Amino acid sequence: MWAEKHGYVVDLITQDDLHHDHGALDGYRCAVFVGHDEYWSREMRDHVDAFVEGGGNVARFAGNFMWQIRLEAGGTRQVAYKYDARTRDPLAATQPALMTSAWEDPLVNHPGASTFGVNGLRGIYAGFGGMARRGPRGFTVFRPEHWAFSGSGLGYADMFGDSVNIFGYEVDGLDYTFVDGRPEPLGTDGAPQGVEILAMGWATLSEAGRPEDAYSFMLGDRDTLFRASLLAPDATAESVQRHSRGSGMIVHFKKGAGQVFTAGTCEWIYGLSLGEEAAETITNNVLVRFLGLDR
Repeated sequence: MWAEKHGYVVDLITQDDLHHDHGALDGYRCAVFVGHDEYWSREMRDHVDAFVEGGGNVARFAGNFMWQIRLEAGGTRQVAYKYDARTRDPLAATQPALMTSAWEDPLVNHPGASTFGVNGLRGIYAGFGGMARRGPRGFTVFRPEHWAFSGSGLGYADMFGDSVNIFGYEVDGLDYTFVDGRPEPLGTDGAPQGVEILAMGWATLSEAGRPEDAYSFMLGDRDTLFRASLLAPDATAESVQRHSRGSGMIVHFKKGAGQVFTAGTCEWIYGLSLGEEAAETITNNVLVRFLGLDR
């Protein structure tokens, strides 16, 4: 695997371990999460939050942090009602905070950004079906002075990862605005205090295109309507359209005695597997710093 090839000593746990063992990360300086990172229980998040608050560091190279789940029957059954949670989940009426809806659902009220700095519903799709199918497939850098980019040669407005489609197919982001040419979090979606948006790209929750593109459509506007139903239930057509737009981000923030770095894309590891130079440099910078190595 990439980490071992580059001299890192790796211990592996499953998210099931993380759910059941509050001390699963004890004794480690850094926990790394990768890939298509869609389903988490509240217990998993609580244990990661405690790890970071206590001085641990988290590096997340993953996307689609979307749904709260429950593990039941001794961990043998995963419960996830997802889009239908408000009408079908038995806990919706009595314990809505444990309902298996999106983390950003106001009834759940536990945005993923408070743990990893980004949210799933503020993503989602890039280069998937008819969603942002012709969009850039890399990250655009906005804070090249950050230590994560040291030695990368990247400057303001440079893009990296596009040659290997590192941005997609599901990404995580935040509500944001631009100030003096750089993205800043609006703080309307649970973004943690002090989070920096280092690089980003754009995504969508609705498919669009020419009639001849329709053969590739997969999801239509389902996710746009779902997001709007949660965040703008009395919205106008224009407001619903606003909820069709998203982003994918690389962010960094401090929390308690620890730190979190997130590259919110499912395809980061694919980029590493193909030797994408900037992605490798950034990954090494994060791991070396978070592990306290002298390299």
